[in-house]
Amino acid sequence: MRTTIAILLVLVLVVLWLLSRCSAGPDTVRVAAVGDMACDPADPDLARATAGGDRCRHQAVSDLAVAMNPAVLLGLGDFQYELPKADAYRTVYGPSFGRLLSRTVPVYGNQEYKVQDANTFTAYFGKRIRDTRGYWSQNIGRWHVVILNSNCAAVAGGCRTGSPQQTWLAQDLAANDRTCVLAAWHHPRWSTGIAGPDPRTADLFRTLYDNRVDLVLSGHEADYERFAPLNPDGAPDPAGVRQFVVGTGGQAHYRPTATDDTRDEHGDPEVTAGRPAGEYADFDHHGVLELELRPKSYAWRFHPLEADKPVTDQGSASCH
Repeated sequence: MRTTIAILLVLVLVVLWLLSRCSAGPDTVRVAAVGDMACDPADPDLARATAGGDRCRHQAVSDLAVAMNPAVLLGLGDFQYELPKADAYRTVYGPSFGRLLSRTVPVYGNQEYKVQDANTFTAYFGKRIRDTRGYWSQNIGRWHVVILNSNCAAVAGGCRTGSPQQTWLAQDLAANDRTCVLAAWHHPRWSTGIAGPDPRTADLFRTLYDNRVDLVLSGHEADYERFAPLNPDGAPDPAGVRQFVVGTGGQAHYRPTATDDTRDEHGDPEVTAGRPAGEYADFDHHGVLELELRPKSYAWRFHPLEADKPVTDQGSASCH
């Protein structure tokens, strides 16, 4: 009798362990991340988009993303330019990045709000949007992922400390029990691109830092940029949040001029107060960021479109 009970207990423990493994998700998940994608159907550059061009390259960039066969496409906002009507999603976005619709986690960008309440965006993505306020959380593999809405004027209460969104974020992160955490919103907190750092997301970034979040991904700037882990003041900090800007989905890419920020004799961004320099930037190529989300670490690879090398920026790091 005792032997039978012991065997049953062992079986129960094995089943519980297997269930916990299943609920935790796979050990490694491949994520393709990119924003600022499809051109307007009436854009004249759409008809004449060619290899090596800098506008309306969403079809070619989406081919890179599809070839990765990612478990998730993390769309970083501005999916469809200029006025995101339903037929534009159907005829332009759909045949390109829409091929990954069933795997897309969509972030609200500013283009989406050019239609009242972003209703064509919410209609197109449907249940892929878990909360039409534009912020929610979900688990991807072993990672906790927080989607936020940086269109602060469109979100009830805005983005400041004490707002509904910031309060929810603090509570969500405090309740999280996963080691690795990623956040995504559209307007980058830090940037050396044309728009520069966006102070509207400062309190959200501070909340990420206070809760030891590992990564934040953004679009909006028409370039690719990777920053070292930073604290809320923009200073390097091993315990800080690493930011990627990936606004390279095909609509356009821009190289900042000397008047857009402070640059050294090599044309690279200089560190100024409240404006940290990125560790790596590519202003000349569209492309897709590939992330491998592992149980306690992550790896990244930027795949530029039509560059000399298929991968130009890569690395890995442990979670906090």
